[in-house]
Amino acid sequence: MGADIALLGSIAVAVALTVGAWLAIRGRYEAHRWVQTAAAAINLLLVLGIMIPSLISVKPSENADLPPSAFLYMTGHEILGALALLFGLFVVLRGNNLVPARLRFNRYKPFMRWAYGLYLAATLIGIAVYLVLYL
Repeated sequence: MGADIALLGSIAVAVALTVGAWLAIRGRYEAHRWVQTAAAAINLLLVLGIMIPSLISVKPSENADLPPSAFLYMTGHEILGALALLFGLFVVLRGNNLVPARLRFNRYKPFMRWAYGLYLAATLIGIAVYLVLYL
């Protein structure tokens, strides 16, 4: 059931991030900031509460019959997901002025776009992992 919650939660976060991007395009920056901050917080809870614990609890013998492509998808998802999580949290912290002055940047768009793209890529790979493992 944890995998189902993680999948649905990740898709909901992707939708929320997309809504947040739309809000920024429409010039509603304060709403954009709140939506993106909430989405990043929910993603952090999903990763810390479900994804990492399930990764830690996996026994190698349980995955012996998986195709080699499953391990490639899982590894790609873990690496890209970690990058998306860390970079996305940094961008959100910066957007809320919660980082030291030396780490601040002024041109938000490239950073936000990269964070959004990394998250969507990690989500798509995560969907592929779910399909391989559970369907």
